Amino acid sequence: MLTGTPLENRLEELYSVIQFVNPFKLGPFYRFLDFHQVRDEKRRVTGYKNLNEIGKTLSDIMIRRRRDEVLKQLPERMDKLLFVPMTAEQRRIHDECANLVARLVSKWKRFGHLGEQERQKLLILLNQMRMACDSTFILDQDDRHDTKVEEVLNIIEEVVVEGCEKLVIFSQWERMTRLVTQELDSREIGYENLHGGVPGKKRGDLFDRFRQDPAKRIFLSTDAGGLDGCRYS
Repeated sequence: MLTGTPLENRLEELYSVIQFVNPFKLGPFYRFLDFHQVRDEKRRVTGYKNLNEIGKTLSDIMIRRRRDEVLKQLPERMDKLLFVPMTAEQRRIHDECANLVARLVSKWKRFGHLGEQERQKLLILLNQMRMACDSTFILDQDDRHDTKVEEVLNIIEEVVVEGCEKLVIFSQWERMTRLVTQELDSREIGYENLHGGVPGKKRGDLFDRFRQDPAKRIFLSTDAGGLDGCRYS
């Protein structure tokens, strides 16, 4: 039950977790939901109530640490931004998407709304702009234009040569981490790679190997590592 996110979206998720710890702690399921959910006339959940009571009920089995409390125990965060220029092909794809986005936004401003298909198209175009900034390979696996991978490898090689530190590299796109793994393989640099295709049962071993094996210098992760990192860190 060790997790930083016992409640992600719905109260039902919290209830199911607590059932493993103490099946009697929150009482009958229907009564628990009735006491904490707000429903409309069609019985759809529209909000929540009495949430502070849950904290009191679970106070003897749950330790809750807020962000401001945890930050006091951590070293000061340092941010360093590296601006990496795009290739001409990356810029072309990015600007084509940007022009289409500008048209949709202009229409939104003019009429005050967009249709469902237009909203979906807007989100897709914005994501494609972000993908193009990383590598054209994310959009089209038959073609590759990028500069970020080379910059990442320069940083990795500096760390590997200078000492025994380890690196965690995150990307939202699995195809981007795939490009990095190819370069790491060619340089014989040890790594672990977490993505959505890794079965849940194997993820714990993956974290353990990274922490315990000195040869595993790099940990690559997509969004799949977000929640698992809380459980295994």
